[in-house]
Amino acid sequence: MPVKTIRLNDYRNYRRHFFEFDPHLNIIVGKNGTGKTNILESIIVVSNTKSYRTNNDADLIRKGFDFARIILNTPDKEYKVVINKKNKSLYIDDVLVKRTSQFIGEVNAILFKPSDLELFTQSPGERRKLLDIELSKVSKPYIQSLLRYNSLLKDKNKLLKELEIDELLLGVIDESMAPMIKIILRERNNFFAVINRYISDYYKLISGKDSRISITYKKCCEIENVEDKIAEAKERDRYYHYTTFGPHHDDYSFYMDDCELNSIASQGQKRMVLIAFKFALMRYIEYMTGITPIVLLDDILSELDKENRERLLNIIPDDTQVIITNTDINNLNIAKKYKLIELKEEQDV
Repeated sequence: MPVKTIRLNDYRNYRRHFFEFDPHLNIIVGKNGTGKTNILESIIVVSNTKSYRTNNDADLIRKGFDFARIILNTPDKEYKVVINKKNKSLYIDDVLVKRTSQFIGEVNAILFKPSDLELFTQSPGERRKLLDIELSKVSKPYIQSLLRYNSLLKDKNKLLKELEIDELLLGVIDESMAPMIKIILRERNNFFAVINRYISDYYKLISGKDSRISITYKKCCEIENVEDKIAEAKERDRYYHYTTFGPHHDDYSFYMDDCELNSIASQGQKRMVLIAFKFALMRYIEYMTGITPIVLLDDILSELDKENRERLLNIIPDDTQVIITNTDINNLNIAKKYKLIELKEEQDV
């Protein structure tokens, strides 16, 4: 569902600003510091209910003001996020949404940014965070199970730290965890199966190289073994005073021709793999929802040479909304028709 308009009030560097978008290709140009990335970030905040640049929502509020507001309109609905220094409120067509899970993924967007390369060196927890965000946007069973599992995990870890452990309560928690773990594993298995179906083809299309790319999901166990693994971990959990088994320890790794990517790939190859991963993610979202997500390219074209840039733009379906940021329009050489949004030096309006 494409973005028609965005209104920003006291958001980042914007006092009051209104942006209108074409349903196909949009290019935002301006010098560094004019707020190009802030526009894309606001779309991600509506999509994910949180920023990818900060964990503190108060950072999104313009300095010296008490709250920020994002109003995003699609052809069918209006989505509003109101952020104050303590919390945020979510609205769909001016109706307050009480549960975040009911808002996440209503507007689905995929962001390409230069810092994506950090994915290969981040901690497993950071990689899981990306996985959880993308799955939560398209799968209600996943987000509900993940939230329930994390709540049970917190209770179990607290219980395991007590001197006298309530065995009956511990058993109830373990029994409640098992079905949540199975749903999480099932949805993650499905995610990587779909991604692996497309990632190699996209890598070839973007890079022009005939290498096989895959992602290995390092899961805690097979679905049919969940109860046995919970039982096996009981003594270990007591010894370490925390939950040693579960999907909160899962991870995944990227491979190129059966070799771990980090050990053989150049920075340029890694960038191509990440772009291929994002396009495969687009196909996953289409598979799960039947809707093509918005594609956001934040200053990524400047990281690519002319041939790779042209390949990337050519594989984006014509019916997909794309929003690109760049410092200059002249070095892009885009043949397609596009809407140009030029940012001034100062956006304090």
